[in-house]
Amino acid sequence: MINNINDLMLHDVSSVDETIDVQALNKKIDATNKAETELKKADNAITAIGAKPADAETLAMIANHQKQVVMTMAGGNPEDAIAILLAQGIESYSKQLEIIKGWTTPGLPMFESAMAVMFEGIKNGGETSGYALEDLFQLAIMDFMSHGYGEGKPGYSGNNGFEAQMRHFLESTGSGSHGYHESYNGSRFASECENIYKFMMDNSPQDSLCHEILTYMDDKCGGVSSLKSQYINNYDDAGGFVCDSGYSGDLSPMLRMALMAGYLAIEPKVEQSVIDMFLTAPISELDKYINENTANPHYDSAIDFVFDNDGQTGSDGWREVTQNDSSGNSHQVIDWYGNGLGAKYFEDMYTNFPQRELTDEDIKEINRIGDQVKMLQQTLKYWLSICRDEQMAIARNI
Repeated sequence: MINNINDLMLHDVSSVDETIDVQALNKKIDATNKAETELKKADNAITAIGAKPADAETLAMIANHQKQVVMTMAGGNPEDAIAILLAQGIESYSKQLEIIKGWTTPGLPMFESAMAVMFEGIKNGGETSGYALEDLFQLAIMDFMSHGYGEGKPGYSGNNGFEAQMRHFLESTGSGSHGYHESYNGSRFASECENIYKFMMDNSPQDSLCHEILTYMDDKCGGVSSLKSQYINNYDDAGGFVCDSGYSGDLSPMLRMALMAGYLAIEPKVEQSVIDMFLTAPISELDKYINENTANPHYDSAIDFVFDNDGQTGSDGWREVTQNDSSGNSHQVIDWYGNGLGAKYFEDMYTNFPQRELTDEDIKEINRIGDQVKMLQQTLKYWLSICRDEQMAIARNI
């Protein structure tokens, strides 16, 4: 990455192609004019900031203008060394800004950031079988439904459509979330997952998280056949029931979202490390945190907290029931009151997902990125001035 003007000056841009024609020169001049327009927009925004600390949204807007400058100047030559170096620098802090914006923007951006962290957590954990398969599939469903990728597609809506089936997967699959509601069990989930898997793969954009997860499952986890085997062979195992005494497993993505949404609604100013803990930590760590950080009322476990803080009243919402598995063994089961996870509850969650407030560390990071943005702005100005000089030299030689 080019960090200052001196780095840029090391590149030799003084050579002039004396054989260039007028048409080619005019194209270069036109590109430079467009680039300077974008640079002026970024300059105006930086001037408006002045000495005040910038916010992530403003810096992201400036970064986008800077990207346009580089893209315009690079033209049809992606191998341009200067353009590549500048683009890498802008892309680096643009991603940092998008992450910060995602965590602090209520609704779908926050929801998206949380899903991405859970996916990375599963991948980094190295688990490619067992309940991790269920958690991955549940995440794919959450991304697919929250973005409406199936809307208007044949077979998606209706009482027996894919959307209705998916809500059962959100309620009763994944780590700790198993249950036997509405005649669902491991065999039924196994029989329905293949068509849902294919439907989501066919109808989710290639750059979506859903498509990325399903591709990862195909490449690393044995795909839908391994998922079906998991439901058939392990659905009644102890790892499926978070409310059973002595449970020490993981927690499904849907329950993690419910826990985090409930906690952020009460305590919006939490460090990013706490958010990461909600999204990736084992149940023992989640229970410990809730036990130590709740009062009036105090909760002993994360699931007890979810029962009381899911935003529902009366008999609606998450609850605990006693059910028997296919062998007659009794389990304490987490259940959403109603037929599958409530459609309105899920929609409300990703539409109104509470953001976390900026912490002192976040503000320090934004200010650091702001310094990078301003420094690169000076580099872009210098680069364009060199391009102008080169174009003038070429014009004199035509």
